[in-house]
Amino acid sequence: ATAAWEMLESGRYIVPTFNAKLRVDKPALLYWLQVFAYATFGVNEFAARLPSALAAILAVCLCYELGRRMFNAATGFLGGLIVACTPMLCGAARFANPDSLLNALTLWTLVIFWLGYEKPRTWWFVAMGAASGLAVLAKGPVGLVLPCAIVFVFLLWEGKLRVCLHRGVGWMLLAWCLVALPWYIWVALETKADFLRGFLMNHNVNRFLSPMEHHDGSPLYFPAVLLVGFAPWSIFLGLALWYGGWSMMRRPWARFEKTWATLAEAECNSAAGYRFLLVWIGVYLVFFSLSATKLPNYVLPVATPCALLTARFFDRWRRREIAPARWLMPAGLVCLALVGVGTATGLLVASGALSGPIAPKRMIPGLEGWAVIGLAPLLAAAAAWWFLRRGRRDGAVISMTIGTLVFLGPLAAWASAIFNDVKAPQPLVEAAEGLRRDRDLRVGTLDVEYLPSLNFYVQRDIMHLATEHDALAFLRYPDISRGAVGVFLFVPAATWDKLAANAPNSCRELGRHQDLYRHQEVVLVANDGRTD
Repeated sequence: ATAAWEMLESGRYIVPTFNAKLRVDKPALLYWLQVFAYATFGVNEFAARLPSALAAILAVCLCYELGRRMFNAATGFLGGLIVACTPMLCGAARFANPDSLLNALTLWTLVIFWLGYEKPRTWWFVAMGAASGLAVLAKGPVGLVLPCAIVFVFLLWEGKLRVCLHRGVGWMLLAWCLVALPWYIWVALETKADFLRGFLMNHNVNRFLSPMEHHDGSPLYFPAVLLVGFAPWSIFLGLALWYGGWSMMRRPWARFEKTWATLAEAECNSAAGYRFLLVWIGVYLVFFSLSATKLPNYVLPVATPCALLTARFFDRWRRREIAPARWLMPAGLVCLALVGVGTATGLLVASGALSGPIAPKRMIPGLEGWAVIGLAPLLAAAAAWWFLRRGRRDGAVISMTIGTLVFLGPLAAWASAIFNDVKAPQPLVEAAEGLRRDRDLRVGTLDVEYLPSLNFYVQRDIMHLATEHDALAFLRYPDISRGAVGVFLFVPAATWDKLAANAPNSCRELGRHQDLYRHQEVVLVANDGRTD
């Protein structure tokens, strides 16, 4: 968000910077979209988050379209609703980072592939190349490598690798080059290749080969992420994968043929759809499990195929095409009810309203008011049970879907705003009237470099001071009596309590605020010539 603001302020839209230094972390597409949002709505959180939110809406629409073309409209509609109310997508839709945008563009690439791979046309190749080029502009090589891997493995499985020899592949490569390469070439020339070295080698190759910023994990890391990030629908994901696994087979071994006939979907086109979705999931989980650096957002694109497999399971189940063991669906509803109970309990414990054997180190007051939202999955499970006992499977599916929407929708839209009250940058900046943009001043920090959003709220470059001696020197500069600019310092409260005795008499404390990330108070100190 700050890099986009710096682009807007400087009028330089090629080289991304943060705190007036080259930022090699990400390509430029999200910055450009945020710049457009700033120009339209002003520089604020809404504008910074808007591209991610719109990308999430696009992903929901693409999920519907893929499900409709792959299976039927009911599966597509239910799949869109499922993916819309998963923590993975809801979270990405609120973050001012490229993950939601990459997810939508990756999904767009794969939807285009599915729509035309049986009868390739020139437009199909061009559209795929352009969509993949935009994905590479959003976050880098993963926007090309992973969709290509999915397509290759699927075509190999289907025995249709000859598509790769089609003359339209040249048009696809041309379209990709025209979309993706101009900016990469331009930024390489502007930075003497520093951006490419930092981005490609450090943030891609090195990130894959060794853990960065202590973000490592076991081989079970991403299955666990999927279990939580796809909740509560992950309760039924095992069943969806079980029936999907049988349905992807053309014809099993003779000894399994009877079971296959009972569990699998007979249509040949549907079998190809199952294979495509399972390859999609497998490629992402295997690739990122091999990566040394692991973060939850890496497997966001897996939410769509999981949603469609789950939706297809429910669609077949409601039409009585399949008959899971009688205890499975009631057990799933019990788990859904437990999600509600667990959420309510967790919110009460996290807020400090309920004590227990495992108390969090960082309380978040205000969360207790949202514990009531745990009733949504509990009531949904009860309603679905009632319908299930009466053989009305449609009603059971509708109850679970509505309950999940009521559960996650408000949590994503409003409850997350409570976290703003336990993060220091925005409240401290708002409390300091002297930090106005129309004033000539300097802002420094000591030992709070973990607050990069501070740049966004002060809308200035920040000096990161290395020692307490540097901080005292910073507060003594300038001499306010001679009309020089004022200074503002953000510092941990414990550190400021030690420094205050040696600070200039003209310094004053503007405010203190607890910060969630380090469980400590942050203090804002000013030396701006004012005494009030």
